[in-house]
Amino acid sequence: MSIFSSPVVDTIVLITAIINIVSLLVLFFTCRLIPSLHMANTLKEKGWYKSLYKYHSYLWWLLVPSASVHAIIAIIHRLVGG
Repeated sequence: MSIFSSPVVDTIVLITAIINIVSLLVLFFTCRLIPSLHMANTLKEKGWYKSLYKYHSYLWWLLVPSASVHAIIAIIHRLVGG
């Protein structure tokens, strides 16, 4: 049994996948290009959106390591024949 077939690795993959999806969604909706969309006009005026927008650049520090770990585990899992 390979270490990449263990329940711990499955949990890490699941957690990093959730982090990746949530981070990408938040990054997309706080992107500077979004204000050009019609739906963003109402979002820009909300207080929670303004506070979330302040943390846009910090989310990249969460997404990049999470996506890297997720990709490395997927590649190694594929290489060992999983």
